Amino acid sequence: MLEIYVKDGCPYCEKQLSVLDRKGLEYVIHNVSVDLEARKKAREEYQADKVPVLVEDGVVKSIGFGGGG
Repeated sequence: MLEIYVKDGCPYCEKQLSVLDRKGLEYVIHNVSVDLEARKKAREEYQADKVPVLVEDGVVKSIGFGGGG
């Protein structure tokens, strides 16, 4: 399963979501702006210090998008 961790107002998150949509991929969104458990998981389990965080089957595929995030 593909998961993406995003935050409100993040242009890099919007770009990553757009890429996933263009590719026709299904994903689950976790909004770290409102979901404190998702924020904790992104930081502690995936060592992410920025968003978007793209995770597939529990493995981090990318943190940030195009050098930003």
